[in-house]
Amino acid sequence: MQHRAGFGQWLRALRDTRGLTQEELAEASGSSVRTIREMERGRVRTPQRRTVALLADALGLAGADRDRFVGLARAGHRPQPAPGVVASTPVLPSELPAAVPNLVGREAELTVLARLTTGVTDGSATTASVVVLHGPPGTGKSSLAVAAGHRLGTAFTDGQLFLDLHGTAPTDTVRADGARADGARADGARVDTGRVDTGRTGGAFAGIVDPAEALAGLLRSLGVPEEAIPGQPEQRGRLFRTLTRDRRLLIVVDDAADEAQVRPLLPAGRHCLTLVTSRRPLTGLTGAVRVPVGLLAPDAAWRLLASITGEDRLAADPTGTAELVELCGRLPLAIRVAGNRLASRPGWPVAQLVAQLADPRRRLTALTAGDLDVRATFDVSYRRLGATIAGVFRRASLVPGAEFDAGLLAAVTHVDVESAAAAAEELVDAGLLLPRGDRYTFHGLTRIYARERLALEE
Repeated sequence: MQHRAGFGQWLRALRDTRGLTQEELAEASGSSVRTIREMERGRVRTPQRRTVALLADALGLAGADRDRFVGLARAGHRPQPAPGVVASTPVLPSELPAAVPNLVGREAELTVLARLTTGVTDGSATTASVVVLHGPPGTGKSSLAVAAGHRLGTAFTDGQLFLDLHGTAPTDTVRADGARADGARADGARVDTGRVDTGRTGGAFAGIVDPAEALAGLLRSLGVPEEAIPGQPEQRGRLFRTLTRDRRLLIVVDDAADEAQVRPLLPAGRHCLTLVTSRRPLTGLTGAVRVPVGLLAPDAAWRLLASITGEDRLAADPTGTAELVELCGRLPLAIRVAGNRLASRPGWPVAQLVAQLADPRRRLTALTAGDLDVRATFDVSYRRLGATIAGVFRRASLVPGAEFDAGLLAAVTHVDVESAAAAAEELVDAGLLLPRGDRYTFHGLTRIYARERLALEE
């Protein structure tokens, strides 16, 4: 009976995704309401082939989706669970990666996430909740999302799902200047990128994940057998929303490229919370709560460094430690790299690493430890810029002083003020500039990176 019940539940899920009542499906397929009801309850042992075909017609199934539907109805020789029904002993999804052991300086962000979780779990939320954790490269958005997931996940009794969308993966898109994101040119020449792009943390990219493939992965995590996953992306989305309608789920969607990549993956159930990380604020996602993830405060940066190197080592040179934190721009990734380098060289005083980082021309090269690479994180954002905006970014490094407005930016980049302002806003969204009211500033190490690009490309 397990197979029959499974087919019945899939039939019901398909009917729900199309917004049909049992009466409407009966009328469209020429079946009786009682027959459809008994099928959905798993009480029909052998559905007639013609009945199954008429139901497939009424549900609009075609191609591989129709074959799966018919095959599942007729495959009585082996049990097959339906979408959302995994077995007599289902495995609760718990897919979050291990959390970093030393997340510091994010108490305010965690408080916001805890409050939103309460709104979801106590029933006061009226729809699924979506939170976008956004900010410059290297600020630890993924670490924050995973740590929050572990702290809050017990409130979601139907499990936690995790997706890495690789949204910052290089693409083969050809820019207006002929340069591709991977550093090649459409005409076969090569653009000097300074170093090989090895991804967010040095590993090779698998490529940006297509939303349809991401949906297939989510359905598998929810117990849908491979042969029951619809082939059409729209049907996958409808089935996913149906299966998550009454579940309490936490979904972490990491490293999203844009709204179009995320939107199909959002559940509809009001007991679901989705945490999305992205370098961009994804302003096109209606109803999402946006939580900026920025640079660390000086005391938090000190605590993060101490958690890696040990408090005593920093206390031996407080002045040098304060200088080291600022040389790292209070960027969490850079501080972790510096901490790991000190931890691997127990004989080094803090002043020795400070001396290495003091020269701006050597700083980004020195801020590399294993597969942690600060320059590579900037590379990813930079290579996704259009040619004009990339040029504005490079030449902005020539602006004297810490802050500048659109007029000054226009003067050094040789574009009009309106174009300079638009480029600056795009660079803010990409995480390569920070807004200061109606002015802008580089954060941490990005001015050094911009000057590197200027020297290499101009």
